[in-house]
Amino acid sequence: MDEDARLIALLLAGDEAAITEVRGWVGAALGRYRGRLAGDAEDLEQEVLLDLMEALAGGRFRGQSRLATYVHSYARFQCIDRLRALGRRDMVEIADDTFTAEDPSPLEELTRRESVELAQRVVAALPDGCRQLWEMLADGMSYREMSAATGLAEGAIRVRVHRCRQRALAIRRRLLAGEDT
Repeated sequence: MDEDARLIALLLAGDEAAITEVRGWVGAALGRYRGRLAGDAEDLEQEVLLDLMEALAGGRFRGQSRLATYVHSYARFQCIDRLRALGRRDMVEIADDTFTAEDPSPLEELTRRESVELAQRVVAALPDGCRQLWEMLADGMSYREMSAATGLAEGAIRVRVHRCRQRALAIRRRLLAGEDT
């Protein structure tokens, strides 16, 4: 019987010297993870030792490496799994609105003011007929209601609103390009 097989037999029989030797290997594997595992390190060491004994009793050690290497890898992977589990456990969901400020930022306020000023300049540059149509739209009137109020056909109102939009967009482009209207 080779040395690893003899040690496994002694370990499974509960031999103290064998348990101490394997526990030393497990402790060495956990060594570099102790700081991050904190209070879980001792519990994990016991769990690894118990799981390892179950694995050895179940014949999962195939002898492809030395027993010490197998124990070290087994313990190291258990540490990594535990650290991953601890990382997931410590993660806290934060609602999207937690960091939303009640007041707009100075940049948002400046942008809003510039947009309002630009819109006012565009509307001021439009002919009176367009401003009247837009006031009706702003009041929530439908094309049918606008037709009844102006005496024009509904199709004519649609065409006029479309043309007013086109004029407004052209004026806006000129103003943004720095051209005065």
